[in-house]
Amino acid sequence: MKAHIKATYVNEVVQLQFAKYGNGSTAIRAVTLDGEPSFVATVALDELPPAGHVFLKGWSENEGIPEALEKAGIVKRTGRTIMTGYVEAEEAQLIAEKP
Repeated sequence: MKAHIKATYVNEVVQLQFAKYGNGSTAIRAVTLDGEPSFVATVALDELPPAGHVFLKGWSENEGIPEALEKAGIVKRTGRTIMTGYVEAEEAQLIAEKP
């Protein structure tokens, strides 16, 4: 699935790839149209997200990624956050159909 992602450190059309983490939660990663890794939008935590939801990384190089994915119609942020170390992951509902 292609999407234009405009965030602090990314401003390009990427191919979003969906997979599963070892704990069964959904992983979303992005690669450039040339096939180069761009970013991993999600994180796997000890706590599982509700069905049809993911935990998004919005810190460091992922600054602005949760907002950009929402603007692109991929996710709908719920407003709930989960502490993971010194940062918070954002819960979001997947609204785009996975290919």
